[in-house]
Amino acid sequence: MKFYPINLNLKDKKVLIVGAGKVALRKFKRLLQTGAQIKIIAPKYNQKFAVYRNPESKKYIFLERKFQEKDLIGQFLVFAATDNSELNQRIALLAREKNILVNLIDNAELSDFTVPAMVKRGELLLTAASGSNLPALSKNIRKKLESDFGLEYEFLLDIMSEKRQRIIEDIDSIELRKLIFREIASADFLAKIREIIADYNPQILDSSDYQPEHSEYQTVKKAIEKSILQLIERKKYQAE
Repeated sequence: MKFYPINLNLKDKKVLIVGAGKVALRKFKRLLQTGAQIKIIAPKYNQKFAVYRNPESKKYIFLERKFQEKDLIGQFLVFAATDNSELNQRIALLAREKNILVNLIDNAELSDFTVPAMVKRGELLLTAASGSNLPALSKNIRKKLESDFGLEYEFLLDIMSEKRQRIIEDIDSIELRKLIFREIASADFLAKIREIIADYNPQILDSSDYQPEHSEYQTVKKAIEKSILQLIERKKYQAE
């Protein structure tokens, strides 16, 4: 099966999840990060959904009942995530009739899209997919990516989202700009960022799940920004 890789902007898009088991919970938690308007429908819910059962939430709604065809109206994406294969296939058929993209958690062949294993470091998004032939392999690749791509990438891209345009405006030479950007993106400079992070707090690098507090993040970010400015000044001096 040949899939076309694509990153979707789901902000304010309506997404339906039918089912509320462990797999549906994983889909739901990932979708929460996208800003989508999520609707979950199931007669019974996994107990781990309990922490999200906030009736005042504007991001999602839970309906404790069986799926109805009218639930598809206005949806952008649908996840058929029940433990009933026949029901998942029926949902897929109905969604396709309405030109809605659908994912079946138990049937990649009938799905319009699949969801790859994912590692996110700020604006850096890394994914791995095995064509649903060996999901365990995708999981292992994800773990390796988590190990190889740490928070230094998140810090760097956060800073460059603010600095890149200024660098372009301040440096007239296209060749010098390219040289500076290549240097900032180099393995050597990323290693330097790791050193800066480790000098401040090694715990930030010890765990892929560690999230620095705001003040801690800003302190490390400023130290990295200083290093980037020094690199730029050095390259400008060498180019003279």
